[in-house]
Amino acid sequence: MGLQGVSDVASLPLLVAVFSMFFFVATPLSSTLTRTAEIEADRFGLNLARERHGEAEVDLKLTGYRKPGPGPIEEFIFYDHPSTRFRIHDAMRRREAMSTP
Repeated sequence: MGLQGVSDVASLPLLVAVFSMFFFVATPLSSTLTRTAEIEADRFGLNLARERHGEAEVDLKLTGYRKPGPGPIEEFIFYDHPSTRFRIHDAMRRREAMSTP
């Protein structure tokens, strides 16, 4: 390719292309880690506030700018936060678990 090494300025476009492809492939994995942390943060907030209906009402407001129920593949690729459907379902499950003796 006529490149003299990594220090050659002509290799910059190739380096940018390689890094771009790496981050493109790594995005779903990074989003999964972030989504898992967000789920744990939601659960911590639910346990602290003990307001399951409040959580669901706030989550419903998210539907104005975000699809509430993406498919599993769509969520894996594009979402870095849990979907609204998952958050509401999780809050209601926790509410049910808290109300049973």
